[in-house]
Amino acid sequence: MMEGLSTEARIGEILLAIGIVLSFIALVHLILYGALPFTTRFFPTHLIAGYLHAVALVKCAGILTAITGLFSARRRRFQKAGILAVIATLLPPLDIVFFLAGLLLLASPEGRKLS
Repeated sequence: MMEGLSTEARIGEILLAIGIVLSFIALVHLILYGALPFTTRFFPTHLIAGYLHAVALVKCAGILTAITGLFSARRRRFQKAGILAVIATLLPPLDIVFFLAGLLLLASPEGRKLS
């Protein structure tokens, strides 16, 4: 499936896939940690859970954007895939893996070609 691609494009696709898996793991942790009962004297517990679930919701949007970028890379649309990976980076919490994947996809010879 990756025959004839440059090294940057291959590494960018692999990093994008790895970033999606790591983001799913982080999403599960955010949801489960938000569901745990907190006992604190100084901060209301429902605010902590609400904040974690809000971050998990934004994380879902980032994951969906990264998955769309991965599908674009598989269709050999590397410019679109790189831009989507950089957009997925900007959605909090920040993902450096998506940023590196996006830069590699945009810097590859395939990504520099105008389509």
